[in-house]
Amino acid sequence: MTKLVLLLALAGSVTEVRAQAVADTVLRRELLEHVAKDQAMRDTLATALRATGTFPEAIGRRMLALDSANTRWLKAVILQHGWPTRAQVGKEGTDAACLIVQHAVHDLDFMEQMVPVLEQAQRAGDVEGSQVAMLADRVATHRGRRQRYGTDARIVDGRVIIDPIDDSAHVDQRRARLGLPPLAAYKRVLDSVYAKASP
Repeated sequence: MTKLVLLLALAGSVTEVRAQAVADTVLRRELLEHVAKDQAMRDTLATALRATGTFPEAIGRRMLALDSANTRWLKAVILQHGWPTRAQVGKEGTDAACLIVQHAVHDLDFMEQMVPVLEQAQRAGDVEGSQVAMLADRVATHRGRRQRYGTDARIVDGRVIIDPIDDSAHVDQRRARLGLPPLAAYKRVLDSVYAKASP
């Protein structure tokens, strides 16, 4: 059974950097540099996994150390400046901040504190609804609770299984409020990307 790292909505959002007028070019550059290191480490891990078929513990330890350092840095930024806005750092900058928070699973308290912060930022137009949903669901599943939006899933015997959802009868309404497609459509995308083809 394999846990999926489902950041499809963020894929490519921090790698393509467009020229954009922002208020804090230094913070924007630092956010993008931190995430470039994050992505390079995950690329290294993925390459090693493909090559050996096993989880490389040494790379995993390096990734945890990098995630911890990135989290400490972002906490200090938020303490000093608050959550970075698009006006301050651009969309790529806010996407980078969201990714650092998503990868802070070693600090669930921090992740949980950031859920209402991202909810407020989403209402202000500074982050995407998908980023709020993924963070809220990741915190819930890591805390042993049912998720609200259905973004967390696992691969079991080659099949994508959505983790349990609280009040699943109304999940599509909650997803729609954040601009997400219905759960069935999301599941089809996951199946096309992650599920094994039938023999």
